[in-house]
Amino acid sequence: MDIKELYFSFRIYWTKTRGIINGLAEALILLASIASFFVLIYQFGFVQTPETAKLLYTTRISILMAFFTGITLRYILRFKDVIQEKLLYLDISIYFLLFAVLSAKIFFKESISQSLPYLSFMTSPIFVYILLILLSTIHLSRQIFTLMQSHIKPSLLFLLSFVFVVLVGAGLLMLPNATNHGINFIDALFTSTTSVCVTGLTTVNIGTTFTRTGLIIIMLLIQIGGIGVMTFTSFFALSFMGKSSFISKMMLKDMLNEERISGLFQVIINILFVTLFIECIGAYFIYLDIRGSIPGGFKQEIFFSVFHAISAFCNAGISTLTDNLYDPLVVHKYNFHFWIAMLIIFGGLGFPIVFNYLKLLHHLLLNGIKMLLGQQKHYIHTPRIINIHTYIVVISTLILLVAGTCLYLFFETDNTLHGLPWKGKIADAFLGAVTPRTAGFNVADMTKLASPTLMLTLILMVIGAGPMSTAGGLKVTTIFVALVTAYNAARGKEKVEVRKREIAPYAIRRAFAIIVLYFIYLSIAVWILSYTEKGIPLYTLLFEVTSALSTVGLSLDFTPSLTDIGKIIIICTMLIGRIGVFTFFVSFCKEYTKKNYTYPQENILM
Repeated sequence: MDIKELYFSFRIYWTKTRGIINGLAEALILLASIASFFVLIYQFGFVQTPETAKLLYTTRISILMAFFTGITLRYILRFKDVIQEKLLYLDISIYFLLFAVLSAKIFFKESISQSLPYLSFMTSPIFVYILLILLSTIHLSRQIFTLMQSHIKPSLLFLLSFVFVVLVGAGLLMLPNATNHGINFIDALFTSTTSVCVTGLTTVNIGTTFTRTGLIIIMLLIQIGGIGVMTFTSFFALSFMGKSSFISKMMLKDMLNEERISGLFQVIINILFVTLFIECIGAYFIYLDIRGSIPGGFKQEIFFSVFHAISAFCNAGISTLTDNLYDPLVVHKYNFHFWIAMLIIFGGLGFPIVFNYLKLLHHLLLNGIKMLLGQQKHYIHTPRIINIHTYIVVISTLILLVAGTCLYLFFETDNTLHGLPWKGKIADAFLGAVTPRTAGFNVADMTKLASPTLMLTLILMVIGAGPMSTAGGLKVTTIFVALVTAYNAARGKEKVEVRKREIAPYAIRRAFAIIVLYFIYLSIAVWILSYTEKGIPLYTLLFEVTSALSTVGLSLDFTPSLTDIGKIIIICTMLIGRIGVFTFFVSFCKEYTKKNYTYPQENILM
């Protein structure tokens, strides 16, 4: 055998061997990632004994070693892919941090403890757990993102991602340390669903049922559900993967409702940054209004502020207070009500609207700077920075806010707003008009509202807020397109035009399909509940199902009295409402293959 044949045989053997070793490395990393979450769950979900603490310590070391071995092999075998990662330096930093922790615990334990005592923080359990969370999240996201490269429909993957998080959340909420006196599976599943689907309907009292650990779990579920499961997953996957397939990029484009494939990673970064930035600002202003009034001191006030900022921006409507926002602790804090309303509005506008106005702001600043520096003599206009979508959502939102506030104030002045100062009446009326558009916070007992106010609330719940937002409902764009189309039909006009732009026929068909499917599901769900929930008025059932389907969270004090079957129906309704009725049905429909022929047209009577 000559040298060339020997080299060729070696290359074939090495390729097969490298594939096997790479598969083992990926399997080792995957097992370590899954084991990390089980260890974290056991650590924070159960009461520890000296024996279990020792076992957990040994398990943590074993998991760290598994991560180190798997990642080292991955670096060696897939070096070309690794160097293409967008956050390569961060990935390498995490790897060296992992090596440093293992050195402090195993490799150079004695030397580091004697010569470098200031590095002792690396051996603390909290630091190790943070590292494990980071490693497991990154590598599990990579595995999940790999699934996107298969031929799974984006809508079905979107649905399955929410179902998975809901089930995991239900399991976490059943941990002994998550509740004060325990919780059954149906109530845990209901609470997890209402958190992930950012609805706000609850069968148990959140403030008294759950411990601080349980409330943190709920807060994280709200954050994940508000931004979107696949948004989080895609961020970590695209950050720490060398490359992704064209199929996965197309699926991600559909999920993010983007027009182009390029720049998807930047879109995800922008979504996460804008979300965290607005929530931080909101938490700060909330803290300024509630400090000194929440029992528990500074730490409790900070947690209260962060929890309610996240819950408001994500349009969840879940509060740690027993009576929601009409609890005696905050019922007269009108500035607090205003900041909650503003967070709801920003969350309900949708990320495309925020990005569109940021683009306009960038354009104005760039022009101003160039004019100051003398690089240009006058303002240079760029046409259509504010697109039709932004125009429709903003105008519709302003009309609904002004009309809703005025009508709420008119109907409730001598009812729930009676005796309040004018500042309180306006603040509560404003929040009362904002919260039905999928937030769920309430500043009054819903059962005491006047009938016209309840009808107003029902209408606002059906309409909802903006697309690609944390809110639900039919969406203002859907209602706008349907109303303009109906008006044009009455006039005999075929094309739907807004600001010298024609609305695509596909958008019109989609709008009417969404409305039809919404009311079909609403009718079926109310019909089933009318059988399972004996003796309950039909309007109460209609209000409950509409609240769940539009992911609002308002209730006529009926949710806690639901039967188990009724809870399951509302759980399904919240889940379908979060992903969208149209998206839900699309995920189970076979895609239509376009044909190159048409049949003769024939009119039917209407």
